[in-house]
Amino acid sequence: MSPHKPQDNDTLLAALAGLVPEQAPAPEASAALRARILADARRMRTQVIRADEGQWVPFVPGIRIKTLRRDEAEGTQTSLWRIDPGAVVPPHPHTREEECMVMEGSVVHDGVEYFAGDFLLAPVGERHHPFLAPNGALLLIRSELIPDPEKLARLAAENKNA
Repeated sequence: MSPHKPQDNDTLLAALAGLVPEQAPAPEASAALRARILADARRMRTQVIRADEGQWVPFVPGIRIKTLRRDEAEGTQTSLWRIDPGAVVPPHPHTREEECMVMEGSVVHDGVEYFAGDFLLAPVGERHHPFLAPNGALLLIRSELIPDPEKLARLAAENKNA
């Protein structure tokens, strides 16, 4: 049973009737509108980056980053981190929450080894110790915008002195 009263339906129908034009649009205008609506309906809304697309950019020795998504307004990004065997992610603080999924290989942080499928969530204010990748790793990371390598080196130096 409808929770609406009959007079509610009458009011709605009257309001909708006021929106209907007195005459149909010209056939050209109707066809153009239909084409725009169909084109928008077919437009892919999902952003896709294929595995062989994008650019791996050197970050620090032994680490390359492929940015998948960067949101300047929110100050966040999603990226893949390819870490060569023996490379180290320097210590660093977090001004935003960081999500990290180990996709391949493993990383060691604070004496604990994490493997493919393990998920790490660092809260705001967390100060990471170095991440080691003795056998290499591929990480999917959603975090604050990644600073340039010079800034990261300064942060690492500050963390050593803190």
